[in-house]
Parts: sequence; structure tokens; C-alpha cells
Amino acid sequence: MRNRLIATALVATFALPASAADIARFTAAITAEPDTLDITSTKDPGGSYVVLQNIYEQLWRMDANNKPEKSVADWTISPDWHTITFTIKPGIKFQSGDELTADDAIFSFNRIAAHSPMYRRDTKLVDKVEALDRYTVRFTFNTPYFGFFNSAIVNLVSKAYFGRKGEANAVAHPDGIGPYKFVDYVPAQYVDLAASENYYGKRPEVRAARLYIVKDEQTRVEKLRAGEVDMIMDTPYPAIPELKNAGYRVVGAESWPVCTVQFQLNNADSPWHDRRVRLAIAHAIDGDAIVKGLLQGIPKRYPELAKGEFGYDPTIKNFTYDPALARKLLAEAGFPHGFTMPLYYWAGTFYGIRETAEAVSLYLKNVGIDATPEALDPTEVMAMLRRSATDTHQVYAGVMAVPLTNTGMDPTESVGLMYLSSGPISNYKNPELDATIIKMLHEPDNEKRAALVRQVQHIVHDDVANIPLWDSVSEYAMKMKYDFAPIQHRNAVLMLSQVSLAR
Repeated sequence: MRNRLIATALVATFALPASAADIARFTAAITAEPDTLDITSTKDPGGSYVVLQNIYEQLWRMDANNKPEKSVADWTISPDWHTITFTIKPGIKFQSGDELTADDAIFSFNRIAAHSPMYRRDTKLVDKVEALDRYTVRFTFNTPYFGFFNSAIVNLVSKAYFGRKGEANAVAHPDGIGPYKFVDYVPAQYVDLAASENYYGKRPEVRAARLYIVKDEQTRVEKLRAGEVDMIMDTPYPAIPELKNAGYRVVGAESWPVCTVQFQLNNADSPWHDRRVRLAIAHAIDGDAIVKGLLQGIPKRYPELAKGEFGYDPTIKNFTYDPALARKLLAEAGFPHGFTMPLYYWAGTFYGIRETAEAVSLYLKNVGIDATPEALDPTEVMAMLRRSATDTHQVYAGVMAVPLTNTGMDPTESVGLMYLSSGPISNYKNPELDATIIKMLHEPDNEKRAALVRQVQHIVHDDVANIPLWDSVSEYAMKMKYDFAPIQHRNAVLMLSQVSLAR
């Protein structure tokens, strides 16, 4: 019965008028499995959005330059940035056929506020959301909210659909306003999607897709070479020259994460609570050699925000590689013979994190620090970070995928997420920094706000709150017959609507 229903859904899609540019079926090997099919309750946005952003959209879209553009609604912003009023275009349909209204925007926001811990801090900036009429919804903020359009707190779901289907069924069978509707999901294997006949926007060339969940990077490459998939995400950097020579197209996008040595700094008993120890670790690691030797020179290296981002500061420099200075600092801190520390790393989603963790382990051993890499999957990472934010006894250090640069968020939001002591994953408590971040979030003048962003970066860099090693460039490899235009400077996702036949 299940297979018959899936076949019926696919047949219905193919029955739509065909175009000469249509891609009847597209296959891809993706890196991450969604922790839920409900975008309003994901605890791992970076992984889940790979699939879910094909199904769901907000009241606006982001263009190729990561700027908000009008899609299903017009909007007006008050001069003080305390209110934004959206007027939804009548007739916008969810994949279920339900019409998008102001009540759906309110329902969606309330679900995210209740169920999505990653965005709870952002939702707290909203005083109220109210429907002025069937198609008009107003967001009122308790502070100027300049990062609103770069947040993810209004991903739209249908209130009527949840009421009709019930919580469990609605979560298991997602319903959004995006270009693709959900067809099937086999955990740890694949997700099937099909073009939505209700989509308000441009007809996508890909009419149906199967996204295989393949966490091992070499397996993804082998599947592409064997012709089992049309595209792979997160192509391992060493494989790129051979794939290009073999006739595959490779397209890159600067995207999160920043590969960073991250510390739990709320535990005063850990050796790295001492700034001298953190500085020693920074000088013990040769980040340039990791990028050039292990990663084919592809990633960027920014000490804080990326070039071109709001508040970027070129005066901040990466830490130099100086193992002799590292040993001196360790001795001054009372650890002349080093110590043992954990070295967790973010596994299975982004190429280069594991390799970097192994290299960091060797660099640390060279200065007397014994750190054995240990893999954690993304949900374990997020759980540990949330515990570390409040548990002063947690012992944690790792090579992690950090949402600092190229996140798609306004930098005032990303630095707050990372470093504000009340943040959901912040492991850093600094009253001076908190005061600066709060001032930054309330400052309406762009130049003054950018200066405060730079001040925040100087504080965390000088205190070695963490050690950024490299900034990711996500590489998509595909058969030459296809083209793909990924959005730069945000989460690495696979937007099927951006896949086309090469012209």
C-alpha cells in the first residue's frame, strides 16, 4: 500500500505539463539526516535544512547575495525597527492546498518559540505577533531587530493542517509553501521529494528527487563515479582535482561552519580556563599548514568574521604557529609537562573536521598535551553544548563546526548566539562582553553598530574564547549535464530549485 501511494504521488507530478528543460528525476547524495521533518522543531538546523528548505519557506526569500527579497508578502518596516508588518498575497497555497494566512504566520512563530531551542533567543526579541486581518500580520519587537530577515523564526507551517492531521501525523508528513512536497522518508537511507503543483513561484526544472543520506565522504564520491547519483554535497577536497579531470562539474559556496577549537569556559577547574593555556593551544596549531596540506588550500582563514560581512575587521589576525611559545605559556600556567584533555569533534556532516581534529591532536602532543579525537554526531554535539552553557562541571573541548561566519545570520545575531552568556550554546561568560553585545543589539546607527561588532570580535579574540582554524567552502560535484547555483555565505543546503540543465 505504501509503495502504491508513493507511485501515485510521483505519477501525479509527472502528469503536469512538461517543459523541454524538465529533469524528470534527480538524485543526490547529501551529508546529513534531518533530526525531524518539522522545520519548526529542529534542534539541528544546519543538518536538517539540507532537506527541509526545499519544502518550507518564510514570508520572504533570500536572493543569491543573501539579501531578503519579497516573495509571498509585501512588508513595511517602522523607522525605529520595532515593527514589521507583512501583507500576504491572497491565494498562496501550502502543498496540502490550505491557503496561507496571517494565522499561519502566528502559529508557525509560536511553534518555533516553543520547540526550537536554537532560535529561542531570537524569538524572545519579539514582544507580540498579531493578525490585523486575514492576510496582514505584524511583528512587534522589544528592541530594534536588525537581524530579523536573517533569522529562521517564521518558517511557515499550516495551522489548519496541524489541526486536521494531529501533531504526530503533521510532523511525519511535512507541509510547507516551498517548491517541493514530501513523498517518502526511509531513515538513514533517503528522502523523496516531488515538485509541488501548488507552488506560487517559478516552476523548478527538477520534477522529482531522491536525496540519499550518505555520511561517509568517500562513499559519496564512489556513488557519483558509479553513476548512482547526479550530484554529491560536501565533496572531499582531495577528490576535487580527479573529479574535474574526469569530466564532473564542481561548484563551491562559502558557507558555515567555521572549524574551531572550542572550549567549555564555565568550568574553573579545567586547565583551559586559564587564558595562557588557551593561548598556548592557539600557538601550538599550524592552521595554515592544515589548510594547505590537508585541505588542498580550498577553505578560507578568517580569525573572526569573514571578509565582506558586516563588522569585518581586517586588523584582527590569526594566531601564529609558535610551539616554543606554546610550551613557555604552558609552563607559566603551571603545566610544564602538559596535561590530558578531551578532543571531541563534529562528525559526519562537513568534510575536513575529522582530519583537522587528528592534526590538532598531533600538534598538541608536540607541546605535551595529550588529546585523543572522539567523534560526536551533530545531535550529541548540540546536547553537549547546551549542557556546557549551564553546567560548571562539564569538561569539554573540541574541534567543532561553529556558526560564526557565513551563517546567513546578521553578524550581530551570530556573535550574540556564540558569545552572549545567556545564549543557548554559549560557553563563555564575560560581563564586559555581555554589555557590549546588548548595546550592539540596540544600536540603530549602522556605523556605530558595526564598530560594536568589531569591539566584540576584539574582546573574544584577545581572550582566546575559541580558536578559529578555517572557514568552510562547501563543494558540490555533479554530472556535467547539470548546473547548480548555491547561495553564498549561509548554510550549505541543496536547493533543488537551483538545479538546472547546463545551457
